[in-house]
Amino acid sequence: MTHLDTILGTLLLRNNCVVIPSLGGFIANSVSAHVDIEKGLVTPPKKAINFNKNLTNNDGLLVHHLANSQSISYDEANKIIGVEVQKVKEHLNAGKRVSFNNVGFLYINNAGKIAFEQDRFFNLLLSSYGMGMVQFVAEETENDADKKVVESVETVPATEEAPTREVQKPVTKTVSPLPKAEKTESKGVAPIPAGKEVVHPSSNGITTRKIISKVIKYTAVAALVPVLFYSYWIPMKTDVLQSGVVYTTDFNPFETSAEERYIPEVNPTPLGIDSIQTQDSFQTITENLSSSTPVFSFPIDDDFYINVRRKKADAKDVEKVKSNRKESTLKRNQFHAIVGCFSNPTNANEIIESLKAQGFDAYEVDVKGGLHRVSAGDASSSSQMQELRNRLMEKDFSSWVLKK
Repeated sequence: MTHLDTILGTLLLRNNCVVIPSLGGFIANSVSAHVDIEKGLVTPPKKAINFNKNLTNNDGLLVHHLANSQSISYDEANKIIGVEVQKVKEHLNAGKRVSFNNVGFLYINNAGKIAFEQDRFFNLLLSSYGMGMVQFVAEETENDADKKVVESVETVPATEEAPTREVQKPVTKTVSPLPKAEKTESKGVAPIPAGKEVVHPSSNGITTRKIISKVIKYTAVAALVPVLFYSYWIPMKTDVLQSGVVYTTDFNPFETSAEERYIPEVNPTPLGIDSIQTQDSFQTITENLSSSTPVFSFPIDDDFYINVRRKKADAKDVEKVKSNRKESTLKRNQFHAIVGCFSNPTNANEIIESLKAQGFDAYEVDVKGGLHRVSAGDASSSSQMQELRNRLMEKDFSSWVLKK
């Protein structure tokens, strides 16, 4: 299919003149609706298309439409049109017809000129797009009806003349010939009213309307039977309602699915354990816990856990905490370098021992809000406190100053 074949019909729907450069122009004229009483046809309004070979100048309509629809430049579209026009001319010179979809076809007539014949089955008038011819039953005139009735009435044949015969009686009688039957005059036959269907004697009273009505009834019954059958079959005999999936085999009532049965293995393969996944031991879990965690969950298996409460600090730790508190009751300077606050006294004692091991005068300042505040030392001035904090930073301890 060429571009001209595709575009020409579309442009003629919205334009009354479409020019194919170097070939000719198609001119459309609107034709009103026509009613043919004799044939019983109503033709809708349409466009009558004529071809004029003298309209060869490029008006740009065809080229612009091709460029926009194909997203190409104007020059490229113009070259494509030129190539297709050359092919059209070659086909015409070879005596072939060139068809355009929904428009018609070009050909060379007996006079050697380009002629055009429009497509009779497609309406190019946009206001009548999709409309076709309508057929109706034409009313017959009274004279036509009388004429048809007279022609349909059979004439009675004339009887032959009966021969005379003599009787053996003295008196002879001559039998006169039978008179010829007169032809039936049309005046005594009532005309058939218009619109009434004439029934042939051999049809036994069956009219076309009755036949059509019976065909429609049988067709409706034939279409309804499979619908009723499958409306029962699919929900009752298939698993469509459970699975929500319809297969083509569900529509075949003669196909039976194999019954699913459990068949045990004769020599089942024993299960083996390739590897045992080891779990962390109780000691490993407790070592990784923070010293401030009083309760933790210990896994027995993947689904069962038990809560374990940690042992409280022993007597030695308590004594160390008490001794650290006694040290804090000694007379101290007003600036304290706080390195941590702990809810567990054992943790507070551990950090104090660690600071003392590194040369700091660590002690527990007090208990504030349930937290044991641990100081790495005290100072009487801000300069001394800054030196102490610098020492703590060298040991990777962060601190803040408490004035008390």
